[in-house]
Amino acid sequence: MSSLLKFEWTILSDVVPAIHRPCGRCGVVRAFVSSGKFRLNANGSRLDAWLIYHCRACNKSWNRTLFERRPVKYLVEGELEALQSNDPAMADGFARKGCRSTQAEPGRSQTGTEAGFHLKMRMSGQDGEQTGETLLVIRNPDRCRARLDQIVAKGLGLSRRKVLLLSEAGELFISDASRKPLRRPAPRELTIVIRDKGDAMLVNRLIEKAGAK
Repeated sequence: MSSLLKFEWTILSDVVPAIHRPCGRCGVVRAFVSSGKFRLNANGSRLDAWLIYHCRACNKSWNRTLFERRPVKYLVEGELEALQSNDPAMADGFARKGCRSTQAEPGRSQTGTEAGFHLKMRMSGQDGEQTGETLLVIRNPDRCRARLDQIVAKGLGLSRRKVLLLSEAGELFISDASRKPLRRPAPRELTIVIRDKGDAMLVNRLIEKAGAK
């Protein structure tokens, strides 16, 4: 039986997502960043929720609407408690989702994120006996501007020069990619085929980094 050993990396930006919009105090467009705090308003059995942002220049607050008049019974389990306690993970998730939204509010523009990042890794499965070919799927939901060689080098614990040599040797094969893909920022998603040549060095590193060893 042929195998499918598959790893998934998700690139998560270390930069606080910002939304550019007019600041009433500064009088110009400014970057607003999440405070990590929510504002809630209950009206009977319905709930309004906002994520509070502050202008980076003058600290003026702005409430970004998350939802309005939502029946409390339709909230998922634990969501109300997370909103009430200003859960950091939930606030960060809403902030990142807001900056990726394609439905901008009037006067607002989205921003990309800079190159500071970390990787969330997992091994998603293996079917049958390993045959020497492995898939590495890299996703970039935050639109991080890091170069692909930087990401692969960080994920595998190798130098960028070593990553380039492995690519030239065919051990890292990027399908359906543009010319010199390692030197370009990572796209939203791509797949790299790992073709270890005898020593399984790359696969072993992937397993170790994913915590599956």
